[in-house]
This record gives sequence, structure tokens and C-alpha cells, in this order.
Amino acid sequence: MNRGIKFVIVGLILTITQYLFYLFFALVIFNNNDILWLSSGISYIIATILAFVLHSRITWKERPPKKNGIIMFFVWNLVTALFIAPFLTWFFKLFTPTYNFFYSLSFSIGLSLTYEFVESTLVFIFVILITLTLNYLFYDKLVFGDEKKAPKKVTPVAAKTTKKTTVKKTIPKKTTKKAKK
Repeated sequence: MNRGIKFVIVGLILTITQYLFYLFFALVIFNNNDILWLSSGISYIIATILAFVLHSRITWKERPPKKNGIIMFFVWNLVTALFIAPFLTWFFKLFTPTYNFFYSLSFSIGLSLTYEFVESTLVFIFVILITLTLNYLFYDKLVFGDEKKAPKKVTPVAAKTTKKTTVKKTIPKKTTKKAKK
């Protein structure tokens, strides 16, 4: 299977896992919307640890992490969590006409969704699409070893069939020369 497809599948699994942990901490453990940031942070940490395990065993299983790859992986995810994702969230919240359109569309087809739900869900989707792309590029180039240096897969060589050749023994002809007198 193509590495990109593996990455997307693992990314979707991680996104769903992160979202479920987020809901669990937000609705069950803390039950307080004032500390959603804590639920988000904990779910992100869990998803990051799981991401490294899954990507190293599925997506880039043929390439071990570089010497400092594990550190770079977690530093990159920290930068994404603290800077990139919040910036993208702020940026995509500016797309109010888009959310108004989808809210009106959902209302016209009979869905009873709130504007806040439509906006937050679309912002989440947009941010995930951008961060998944950035993560793939970063992991592929800076976390996991160079593809050229990865151990080559050894494929068994098919047994060669050779024709049996028979060696003909030739007996040299004796030439007799008559001695001249």
C-alpha cells in the first residue's frame, strides 16, 4: 500500500481517537466548558504518542527514525499544538461567509444544527487537513530515515534452471607419420 494512503488512514484513526478522548475528558471527567483547553491538551498528548507508535510501525515501518527523530517528532507536534493549530484555527474562523452558507444549507435540508456546531466542525476539518499535510512532509523528511539509506528489501532470487550440457569427449586422432628413410 502506498505510504501516503497509509498516512491518511493512520491520520484519520488518530483524529477520531483524539476527538473521542477530547469528548471523554470534556464531558465525563471535567464536565466544565471553562477548561476545554485541558481536555484538548490531554487528548493531543495521547494522540501524539499513539501517532509515533503507529507511524513508526505502519507508515514508515521500513525506515527507522533518524538519530534524533523521536525528539524531532515530539518537538514538531508541540510546535503544531502550541502555534500552528491555534493560528490556523484563528485564520479559518475568519471564513464566516462559508459557515453561513453551510449553516443555511443544513437548515434548508432540515438538519437542526447550530451555527456554532457548523463553524467549529468546519474549522476543525480545515485545520486537520492542513496539519495532516504538514505532518506528513515533516515526518517523511526530518523524522524518519532517508529512504535511500533504508535497508533494502531482499527478495528471494528465483532458482535458475540451466540446461544440462553434456561434454563430449573427443579423442584426438592419432596421426602416424611414416618415418622417412
